[in-house]
Amino acid sequence: MVKIEKIPNIFQVRTNHEYPLYNTMIFEEYFFNYFMENNIDVERTYLPVLWTNFYIGRDYGNSDMSDLQEYLNSLDRSRKYFTVVQYDDGMLQNIDDLDLFIFGSGGGGRKIVPDKNLGYPIPLICTPNPNIRESRYKDILCSFVGTIENYSIRRKIKGLYSDDFFIQGKIGYHLFSDVMERSIFSLCPRGYGATSFRICESLQHGSIPVYVYDKLWIPWIDEFDFNDIGILIHENGIENIKNIVGGKTENEISEYNKNGQKIYRQYFSFEGCAKQIIKKLCK
Repeated sequence: MVKIEKIPNIFQVRTNHEYPLYNTMIFEEYFFNYFMENNIDVERTYLPVLWTNFYIGRDYGNSDMSDLQEYLNSLDRSRKYFTVVQYDDGMLQNIDDLDLFIFGSGGGGRKIVPDKNLGYPIPLICTPNPNIRESRYKDILCSFVGTIENYSIRRKIKGLYSDDFFIQGKIGYHLFSDVMERSIFSLCPRGYGATSFRICESLQHGSIPVYVYDKLWIPWIDEFDFNDIGILIHENGIENIKNIVGGKTENEISEYNKNGQKIYRQYFSFEGCAKQIIKKLCK
């Protein structure tokens, strides 16, 4: 028997934004549809709040959300629940006494929440650009395209590597995709949240992600080694990026790409991630 908590419709806001481009349904909503269509049966009861869409609809969590807190307070404390949260800040409600297992994508932003509200790390994922050409000739060693000035790690990268890498502020998505297709390595510095959509996008474009972090948020950390598909750089080691990526051999680059394609399908695609969530719940 499928165990899913019946919730008021106001907490199941359908995807109300498109980010990144082509991502017209966020993973939370995809998982809800997948769970229902496949008649999934797990021990925990699914709590199908579409958190990110709800928070965006409530001024990114800055408007009154007492109705959601009241609903969570009313849940049976003798039962075990699970949910999926993409929102960068994690879950914004008080769930101290609720047995709720969270699969979380964002890793935490500027709002401070308990670690429990961030959950178990899963990747921040999006649907791919349908026009990606993975096998394009790679004539760019390393690149970053995106908003820079709002984030200290990105400003530091620009200051150090503007002459060595392709570093560009926010531009049109088609040029962004073109640069990533041509890049052997793609810099994926954290933005507002602890992680970045660019890790997933790098794998989609056949590029090797270089995750630059201050707070480590590694998806599926007990399932595969991130170092098999990309490079991890703490912000204190940003000055080493050029030597690290420049020192990789053709064989190492080929191995990254081969592993990246496999891990993407199993853990970073919408279907793959949904299956892994169910698999973990059944353990």
